[in-house]
Amino acid sequence: MVLLGQAAGLGLVTGMRSMLGVRILAASARRGAFDGQRGSFWRAIRSPLAQRALSVIVGGELLMDKLPSAPSRLASGPFGARLVIGALLGAAVGTQSPERNMRVAGAVVGAAAAAFGALVGNRARVWLDRGTRIPAPVVAVVEDAIAFGVGALAARR
Repeated sequence: MVLLGQAAGLGLVTGMRSMLGVRILAASARRGAFDGQRGSFWRAIRSPLAQRALSVIVGGELLMDKLPSAPSRLASGPFGARLVIGALLGAAVGTQSPERNMRVAGAVVGAAAAAFGALVGNRARVWLDRGTRIPAPVVAVVEDAIAFGVGALAARR
């Protein structure tokens, strides 16, 4: 159950900020949370180069998200990418279990949570943009903080 909770948390974060879940998983793996996992994927995300690259990518995403020209996360391309990334993160978390079915369950939960995070995050921002006088960039920063908090909870072991 803990693994599915982690898959859901990382998927939710991915729905809010597409690459933040990947960065959180990579940082968690670098700190030893997935020490039992071997293979090229785990070796790659633990590498210092991947850590730096993911930090730059996430930083760019966080900045670009504040621009009025940022595409909607619900557009088919960004939404589909979030589903795929959520599924991959969920499957990766599922590798912690000796049960092979946990990878599939993690992928399904991760993708579903990413869809939920994208939809709810979008609706909340639209509502706050229209219904309050809070500037859109401030709303986006609050969403960033929520995504970081959810990610930190999901990455705990």
